[in-house]
Amino acid sequence: MLYFLAIFCSPLALLFAGRPIAAVFNLPLYVLSIMLWAMLIFAHAGFVVWALAFIHAVLTIHDAREYRRMRRIMAATRLD
Repeated sequence: MLYFLAIFCSPLALLFAGRPIAAVFNLPLYVLSIMLWAMLIFAHAGFVVWALAFIHAVLTIHDAREYRRMRRIMAATRLD
């Protein structure tokens, strides 16, 4: 579901994934892509910037899920 949300609003998806600092870094890319799309002359550049924001969001969400999975495995195999 977060990946689907990342298509439309990547900073919001990063916030829901628990990565607020990554969302702050992703927000300027997302806003810039909207501004470039609004200027029809630079629509192709807007798509490229949006794609960068989307790829950043997907990779960060994947990393967050892997980190949580690793923490669960480590907690389950703890030898206390």
